Amino acid sequence: MKVVLFREHGGPEKLSYEEMPRPQIGPEEVLIWVKACALNYLDIWVREGSPAYAIPFPNVPRSSW
Repeated sequence: MKVVLFREHGGPEKLSYEEMPRPQIGPEEVLIWVKACALNYLDIWVREGSPAYAIPFPNVPRSSW
């Protein structure tokens, strides 16, 4: 599947469009197809490197922090 991710903190130039394996789902989960999405300010702050949010790399921005 295609994802937008970043491998280090920084501005929008750090975002890259890459192929990643489809997530494996468990017995109590569902897999949905996302046709469109958006980011909010928390996603931007995390990408820029807010010290309040330690994240693993590579990271796919999402609004579920």
